Amino acid sequence: MILSLVRSARCSMLKGILCLILICGCGGLGILKAQTYKQRLEELTDLQDMLGITQTEMHYRKDPLPTVFGRISAYKDNRAMELLWDCSLAMKDSMDIKQCWESSMEYAYQGSCLKKEDLAIIQDLGLQLGKSDIQGQEAMFSMMKTKLEIQIQEALKEKETKGKMYKSLGFSIGIVIAILLI
Repeated sequence: MILSLVRSARCSMLKGILCLILICGCGGLGILKAQTYKQRLEELTDLQDMLGITQTEMHYRKDPLPTVFGRISAYKDNRAMELLWDCSLAMKDSMDIKQCWESSMEYAYQGSCLKKEDLAIIQDLGLQLGKSDIQGQEAMFSMMKTKLEIQIQEALKEKETKGKMYKSLGFSIGIVIAILLI
């Protein structure tokens, strides 16, 4: 009789531990999925910061693009600055800006959480840089900032809604599965 009580207690403890692991595992998966929305918002904000710094550097210093890109890329450590660094190196090897930008963009944003619309804005930026005078560049920067602001607002909304949903859903699914197994 005592032996059967010990066995059932061990079995209950084991079930409890497994259920806890299951709940934490599913919750962790939900948190990981929610993290992609936070990451997208951070990458868009980094891109917006890079755009503002680039605009200021081009307006006041009037240096060649490879020099501007190289200097700006040292400010922070993120994908946007990595894009500028790679592009500045490629431009020094005498590739044209469009090819440099596209290859650098593929490298810097490989595996990122950005959507196709976000990447299209970055690609458009590369097509427009260095193509016109200062006033034309100012208009282009203004347009890109507006587009980025729209994407940032969308990313913020997704982070607040979908991010919370995935976190809650992960833990909820874990709890439901644990209940079904008990």
